[in-house]
Amino acid sequence: MPIVVAAIAVLTGLVLLNLLLTFGVIRRLREHSEQLAASAPPRTLPVGAAVPEFTATTEQGRVVSTATLRSHGALVAFMAPDCTACTEQLPAVRETIAAANGAVLLVITHLRTPDDAAARELAGSLGATDVVREPIDGPLQSAFQVAGFPSFYLVDPDGTLAAVTSSVGSLPQLVG
Repeated sequence: MPIVVAAIAVLTGLVLLNLLLTFGVIRRLREHSEQLAASAPPRTLPVGAAVPEFTATTEQGRVVSTATLRSHGALVAFMAPDCTACTEQLPAVRETIAAANGAVLLVITHLRTPDDAAARELAGSLGATDVVREPIDGPLQSAFQVAGFPSFYLVDPDGTLAAVTSSVGSLPQLVG
């Protein structure tokens, strides 16, 4: 019987030591995660940030730039024809673009293999007049720090971002 009591006492000590070490590891992991989060670059431009400097040429040959967006305000939409979330939001995006009365810059990219027909079909179905096509991580996506697709940036006439979202339904009502 004394052997059983001794074994239980040793096992209890080991369990308590294991618990103490586990708490220490968890505490260090939390500290490490906080340090990583603090040093990580921003995932996307925040609301209130100034629109980054850019210049792009639309498929129609029109040059658009930061000044173009700042002059009237606009919606900048980043979409991909091979993106499931983009496809699911097409009806709402179509309505939003119609409500914006042409103050929309549509940036189309491909997540997989480029398909010009799919890009033309997406642009045509949305009715956007200013369409820029670029590769993944292209200049506009880099400037706006696009973290995923779709992404929508509502630019105020003063050149700041009024809204940044991945769901067109959560944008404030557009006044054309």
